[in-house]
Amino acid sequence: MNERPAPYDIEATVPDFRAHLQRYAEASRLTREQRPTRLDLAYGEGTAQTLDVYLADAPHAPVVIYLHGGAWKGSSKSDRGFPAQAFGPAGAIWISMEYPLAPAASVDDMVASVRRGVAWVHRQAASFGGDPDRIFLCGNSAGGHLAGMAAATDWAEQGLPADLVKGVTTVSGIFDMRPMAESFMNEWLRLDAPGAARNSPLLHLPRAACPLICAVGEKELPEFVEQSAGYARAWAAAGYPARFVPMKDHDHFSIIDELNRPGGPLLAAMFEQIGLRNRGAAPRVHT
Repeated sequence: MNERPAPYDIEATVPDFRAHLQRYAEASRLTREQRPTRLDLAYGEGTAQTLDVYLADAPHAPVVIYLHGGAWKGSSKSDRGFPAQAFGPAGAIWISMEYPLAPAASVDDMVASVRRGVAWVHRQAASFGGDPDRIFLCGNSAGGHLAGMAAATDWAEQGLPADLVKGVTTVSGIFDMRPMAESFMNEWLRLDAPGAARNSPLLHLPRAACPLICAVGEKELPEFVEQSAGYARAWAAAGYPARFVPMKDHDHFSIIDELNRPGGPLLAAMFEQIGLRNRGAAPRVHT
């Protein structure tokens, strides 16, 4: 009889997860060869505070800032450029942002870094053809958590528009960090109870209403499904537009491919949120 995986132990439920990650990395490499880019732009200090800009096929374009997953301790911005194959032709800039990772960085450090990066994008958007008044956030897994925390930022306190973030999409995100402080991940997250509460998007919703798309794979662990469902419920209870999007036949790693699947429900929902017209099937990168 098989034992149930430990809560949030996604690698135990997807034996071939490395094959997914390798495929996304290779697709992103090919995308950088095929799409116009500005790579490794610094929004802060060091290589952990850089981002890659995948330019749009239209001027004054909306900007999607993407934050990768990796359990707050792994992966890279360079491995998540491939959705630009869909967003660029549709008229949106795709930005894959790096942030410092555990154990060298704390969760507080990561949140502060992402907030700094989003503010930098707002200030610099026009320099790479972006519209600073149309900035959207997207992230998967740990990146979904960081997108939620960035959305909850008091931007007006920084002298920026209170509604700087115009929409958020999370994919298999974590929004209540209190269970993380009780999980095996706390070996590198090092969260105490106040830190877990301080860094839980579920407890810190945006100050200005903006729409949320909250996607999760139906084949994921129940903890991940409930995290996304609960976060969407919290936004709706606050009076914010929220869409919970369970993705049939997808696990925690395969679902990322939906960010570049023309005609798929996730991409369609994001295009609708951003105000993009689906200009037919974007060229897909196969590896």
